[in-house]
Amino acid sequence: MRTKIAAALMAFFLSVAFIGLSLGGSAPQLINYQGRITDASGQPPADGDTVDLTFTFYASLAGDTALLTVLQEDVVVTGGLYSALIGSGTITAGTEGNLAAVFQNHQDVWMGVKVGSDNEMTPRARITSAPYALSVDLSGLDLDGDGHYKPGGSNTPDDDCNDLAADVYPGATDACDGKDNDCDGVIDEDCPFHPDMVMVPAGCFEMGDHFNEGYGDQRPVHTVCVTSPFFMDAHEVTNSEYASCVGAGACTAPSDSSSNTRTVYYGDTAYDEYPVMHVSWNQASEYCAWADKRLPSEAEWEYAARGGLEGKRFPWGDAITGSDANFQDSGDPWDNDTSPVKYYAPNGYGLYDMMGNVYEWVNDWHSSSYYGSSPVNDPPGPASGSWRVLRGLSCMNHYLEYLVSYRSYAPPELDFNGVGFRCVRD
Repeated sequence: MRTKIAAALMAFFLSVAFIGLSLGGSAPQLINYQGRITDASGQPPADGDTVDLTFTFYASLAGDTALLTVLQEDVVVTGGLYSALIGSGTITAGTEGNLAAVFQNHQDVWMGVKVGSDNEMTPRARITSAPYALSVDLSGLDLDGDGHYKPGGSNTPDDDCNDLAADVYPGATDACDGKDNDCDGVIDEDCPFHPDMVMVPAGCFEMGDHFNEGYGDQRPVHTVCVTSPFFMDAHEVTNSEYASCVGAGACTAPSDSSSNTRTVYYGDTAYDEYPVMHVSWNQASEYCAWADKRLPSEAEWEYAARGGLEGKRFPWGDAITGSDANFQDSGDPWDNDTSPVKYYAPNGYGLYDMMGNVYEWVNDWHSSSYYGSSPVNDPPGPASGSWRVLRGLSCMNHYLEYLVSYRSYAPPELDFNGVGFRCVRD
């Protein structure tokens, strides 16, 4: 919370209006509570100061068993007055599960209020249960129908923080989908985040060549949906990362230690943060398994490469310059050879070098006719084949070939100069 009221509580008053204690269960259960607070000298706190309020409901004046406790954080004080919608904060069930049940099951209800860590205010306020019959339909304010909403003027940050997403509300389970599902201000805090990986959200896109400039196996353009979010390496696997797998005995070394213009490339520490090359599909798959990851499907790769843009030629838009990617004769410092990973700007999902630098192996077998029969949801590629798909193009390709839909293929046991990979994890 922003400011704490540390002084003693000297006075308070209670004004309670029941604005949604519908027992039907469809409307939020809320009480509008207003109170006054002063410091030890009887003065109100400065306008804009905030308090944490804990409301506890009891079945009798002297009762010490809580029926329900509701925490309202960061309630703003203005002119010594504050207002809170009880029931829209953090609720801890006692002998009752919700605010409506408290009033349904008890003739009289007594409420105590605690400010911050101070003792509960006394005397407890007696609230008759009669007004629960007054009901206001608040369903129109719950735009996404998840039972949570953010009332206008509420001072409770624990209200629904996104009333357009039904899976986003206070106390929701973090779904690892790029959203603040539980409305605590942190995105995906409980997800198994992995260093140098970014989360790609679920979604649908048009896969294939939109410009009639590609080869036939980039058509027809077809709708594909990636139904679950996944993590993808932010950059291509580097020489140093691959060397760790070789050192662990889980991978075999690249078949060639050179690059297009460098006699020694893999094994030279000057190129540790450059993409590994001369690895086959089989070696790439072994590395991903060692890292507890996997190769992406071709659909995942193109969806991620597009970075959320619809129908564009490149991961960043419809035009390309030497400042966008590492391609042949682009005027970059690398002279038609690899560049260090993360040198160029990432796409909309935070992924680097989705075009240029090196081709990337993906998991799918290749078939020139697969796009015509591909399923909409999570297409796995053909069941068998002779070649595995390569995506992304390399530093030795001309920019005119750099459509994000571009596909190539090669036997899985062979390796090449300018071919590398990256991994994903569910």
